Amino acid sequence: MVARVLQGVGVGALMVAALSLLLALNLNLGSFTPSPASAEISCSSSRRSPLTTVEEDALGRVKPSGDDYFGTAGEELINEMKADNMEKNLRYLTSQGHMAGTKQDLEQAEYLKKLWLEQGLDQVFLQPYTVQLSHPDLSKPNKDPLDGVDYDDSIPPAFLAFSPAGTIVTNELVYVNYGLYEDFEAVEAAGIKVKGRLVIAKFGQGFRGDKVQNAERFNASGIIIYTDPSDYHPDLEQGGAAYPNSFWLPESGIQRGSIVWHDGDPTTPLYPALVTTPPAAVTPPFNTATLPPSSNTETTPSSTVATPPATVATPLATVATPPATVATPPATVTPPSTTDGMYRVPDEQTDTPRIPAHTLSYNDARKLLVNIGGEEVPPAWRGGLNITYRMGPQLVRPGWTVKLEVHNIKHLVPTYNVIGVIHGSEEPDRYVIYGNHRDSWTFGSCDPSSATAVQMEMVRAYGQLLRNGWRPRRSMVFGSWGAGEYGFFGPWEWVEEYLKVFEMRAVAHLNVDLAIIGTYNMLISATPLLHKIIKEATKRTPAPDPSLGYTTLWEHWSQRLRAASPDLLDYNLASLSEHSPFYQHIGVPTSYMVWEINFEEYNWSDYPLYHTTYEDFDAILPMDPDDETVMLRKMVADLKAEYGDTLQEKGISLAHLDTVVNRFDEVAKTFITHVNNLTDVPLLLARQLNDQLLLLEKCYTNEAGSYLRPHVKNLMFGTSNFNQYEGWLAPGVRDALWEATHCQESCDHHWQVVQHQLSLLQYVINSAVLTMKDIRYI
Repeated sequence: MVARVLQGVGVGALMVAALSLLLALNLNLGSFTPSPASAEISCSSSRRSPLTTVEEDALGRVKPSGDDYFGTAGEELINEMKADNMEKNLRYLTSQGHMAGTKQDLEQAEYLKKLWLEQGLDQVFLQPYTVQLSHPDLSKPNKDPLDGVDYDDSIPPAFLAFSPAGTIVTNELVYVNYGLYEDFEAVEAAGIKVKGRLVIAKFGQGFRGDKVQNAERFNASGIIIYTDPSDYHPDLEQGGAAYPNSFWLPESGIQRGSIVWHDGDPTTPLYPALVTTPPAAVTPPFNTATLPPSSNTETTPSSTVATPPATVATPLATVATPPATVATPPATVTPPSTTDGMYRVPDEQTDTPRIPAHTLSYNDARKLLVNIGGEEVPPAWRGGLNITYRMGPQLVRPGWTVKLEVHNIKHLVPTYNVIGVIHGSEEPDRYVIYGNHRDSWTFGSCDPSSATAVQMEMVRAYGQLLRNGWRPRRSMVFGSWGAGEYGFFGPWEWVEEYLKVFEMRAVAHLNVDLAIIGTYNMLISATPLLHKIIKEATKRTPAPDPSLGYTTLWEHWSQRLRAASPDLLDYNLASLSEHSPFYQHIGVPTSYMVWEINFEEYNWSDYPLYHTTYEDFDAILPMDPDDETVMLRKMVADLKAEYGDTLQEKGISLAHLDTVVNRFDEVAKTFITHVNNLTDVPLLLARQLNDQLLLLEKCYTNEAGSYLRPHVKNLMFGTSNFNQYEGWLAPGVRDALWEATHCQESCDHHWQVVQHQLSLLQYVINSAVLTMKDIRYI
């Protein structure tokens, strides 16, 4: 699998670099000296604005056509970036595990800081935050062995982060398919009560934390989640090869991951987990067994599952296998006391799971599933094991029991963002942010190290441009986030700390989490203001494989099958990666991109080895408000299609929403016409027009936050309340509609909430209307 990633890791890297460049470009490239590779570019082109071709009117004034988005800086950047360097970066990053809160993670943070300074960035610093993390109890570890590979003490035993402590011994086990809300409803409809019972669900089709939350919603006592071969090794029963001979998951592979559904440090909601006295750069590891008692530390068990029968000598399943050597404890300073100045919400008040949860391989899950009795599951619920899948709840053998025993440790530890900055020459207070989380549950060859390898090469290439005399118009910020896997802790705390700065000054946020799963085609989600510029970047980027008949990345992306995302671009940002705080909390235009496999050839929910050990207009921003109108009309159309009849029955009209969207359409067209007719743009006017564009999507945020989720401030772009991997337009309205349509009695209040949320949605769209109006005629 690593070889496949190494082979393809450069694919699309130039696209990300091009996109970041277009957002940060400078007018003054005359002083830039191209390398010999780009020396054939004409002198006239090297002196003109990188965002325009030259067209003069009758008065000799330059009118941009928008055809040339690169100039010599773009050509130089493309020539400078090397796939071989990305491969070297990836080999370094995957040389050991680097889970957040460990000494290996800190070592990589220090390495990046030193490297980026050497490569010429203007400013590089470590930004620490003291956050609550969850780790396995190393005195009671599990082992997820790799066949033929020695145990690596930088890899944690298999666990689900933030699963609380608990032991469940029961003779009842309920199969709930993928653990989706509708799956639990189907189980209840079949006459099987979940309340008080242990359930087992498959990974896939949604975020693992939502499965746990659904189990809580239906009052289950605990949940086991396993990787069924139907998603992770579909040709298992036909003798198909697994890793390392293919990318399919071996029978012993266990997925790790966080199960929190409220992103950011759970002990400091809506404010940053600041470190007033930063810890030393490198600190010795502490041993959890000797950690002094602290009100900030909760000792709980590490995740294990064993199922000995009550009276039978042969166990039903045994997962806990102590490794030959004890894994290296998380390397941190002693958890800080309240002298760090930040109030910590008591653990019982945090928005974290309340029932024990554990992860299993399909080899171990088989031993449980074959002993579940009851009716057979529906055909669509069957998995890929050669067994009869049954609903439960009773086990088939009298006297046999399942024992779920969870052992985790919660503690406050520092996590580190590495922040690198290139200062802009003319607008240093406007920031284009490119982010990628650095930590991984294991080696992280795909997630996130494929993207970190790309980020490292981008920084090196930009450093070379700086040495050649180039400088962007706007500042560029590179963020290597800490504790991303736990719930995007690094970027959330950073956004919360710099909230007022980025509310006004952030131009865009470009996020790449795992750059490459396959090399078939790209999947890109973005808020509308970035749609135009993304298309332009792909048109300027060479095709990854010219032998396929494509010249540019645009041709590859737009003409090749996109089974994963039929739309060229969508708005489905959701909460699947580190971009969530930027668009959900402060409304910054945001993009997420990944290279995928051919989904018509392979049918999977996650890539199989996921989280296992096996893994200008002169100076005017090229953003198009018309793309915003397309999104607004889609949002209204979707609401009408799904809820129109129901709303009409309740006397609630969407006509007012239509009206305000029409107003936006009018002012957007007026703005675009105004910009296109300009022949001379003074710097002050350029700043005004750019600010109108920058503030546009930030208008969608509201201080009160989305209904049911006050930490999500964006009322336009959000996340499904039942699957954090799925994006929702108008999340507050949709939350309110779901509650109202599922209400059984005394529902008037719920429909009043729907009306309130519609009013708030109209309000934020109207704010966007006012922002796009000519300032002289508001």
